[in-house]
Amino acid sequence: MMHESQTEAGGSAERILAAAAALFASYGYHGMSMRALAAAVGLNIATIHYHVGSKLDLYRSVFRRLAEREQAVITAHIGDIPPALISDPVALQQRLNDLIDALVDLTLTHPEMPRLWLRRWLEQDDSPGALEAEVSAPLYTLVLDLLQRAQAAGSIAPTPDLRLILHSFTWILYGYFAGGPLDPTGLRLDPADPERVAAFKQFLHLYTARLLGFPDPSEPGNST
Repeated sequence: MMHESQTEAGGSAERILAAAAALFASYGYHGMSMRALAAAVGLNIATIHYHVGSKLDLYRSVFRRLAEREQAVITAHIGDIPPALISDPVALQQRLNDLIDALVDLTLTHPEMPRLWLRRWLEQDDSPGALEAEVSAPLYTLVLDLLQRAQAAGSIAPTPDLRLILHSFTWILYGYFAGGPLDPTGLRLDPADPERVAAFKQFLHLYTARLLGFPDPSEPGNST
């Protein structure tokens, strides 16, 4: 009797996760059909359950994968920042701008991310709970801890609600890619257009600079 190798099993699981992410992003938790998923990956439902568990297990795995990608980006840019950098507003602002750019690029590369979260927020009354506490809160905490240390060092303004600033950043980021920018006539434009992405990054730099009390990058001599 032939058994599926670990490599083949891992490949099947990855294929299922990728297809499930696209379907959950399009239809939400309750609207995503396991039958449609089986058709998308060319496997029967029993085989899907064997590789990834139940529909709820699969849903959680999809969001865990998103969190793993984001955590890797956040850690690469602001993990283990030395106190001297936290105390230097110019260096800290540049590090945060680099993180902003990397998060924009990550979302650009994985367009299912904002659509998955928007679907979840719309289903908040009846979709599986506790995901935010597991996958979102730790990511916010990573950045929040840095900003709180920066406040204590006097590098950023004594903003009363850093957590709300971070949440607002997420809403702006996901809203831009899920909804797309509009032209003056109301026509929806391609959010992935390189010039628009560059302009969006500059807007986010300005947004965070003003809310955190950094030098305004739009003023001469203050670009970072």
